This record gives sequence, C-alpha cells and structure tokens, in this order.
Amino acid sequence: MLVFITAVALLFTTRYLRGVFDLVMGMNRWLLRVAGYAFLVTGRYPPFRLDMGGPEPAAPPAPPAPPTP
Repeated sequence: MLVFITAVALLFTTRYLRGVFDLVMGMNRWLLRVAGYAFLVTGRYPPFRLDMGGPEPAAPPAPPAPPTP
C-alpha cells in the first residue's frame, strides 16, 4: 500500500513524501534491531519504536597508565 501511495505522490509531485519516508526508514530500523536480536541472541529485546533511539552510552574511562620508573 505504501508503495502505491508513494508512486502516485512521485508521479504528481516529483517528491518523496517525508512522512512515508520516515515511516519506511523507521520500520527498516526496527526490523534490523529485531534481526540482530534473533541472530545474535542477546538478552535485551529491542524496543518497539521507529525513531533512531537515544544517544549511545558513553564509553567507560580508560584505566590509568602504569607508572614508569
């Protein structure tokens, strides 16, 4: 259905509808998160949301270098 709506919009406006683009990209992101969960067998199920998600967690600080004599 989205392909038909997008094809008609492209035919008459020569522009891809932003809302349809965001929806399709969000669905693709969610599908890839679920595939990663299924194939990598992680314990954390991906959230059902279509946005990019929150910021990545900060990396832990590097351990201090050993003192040199």
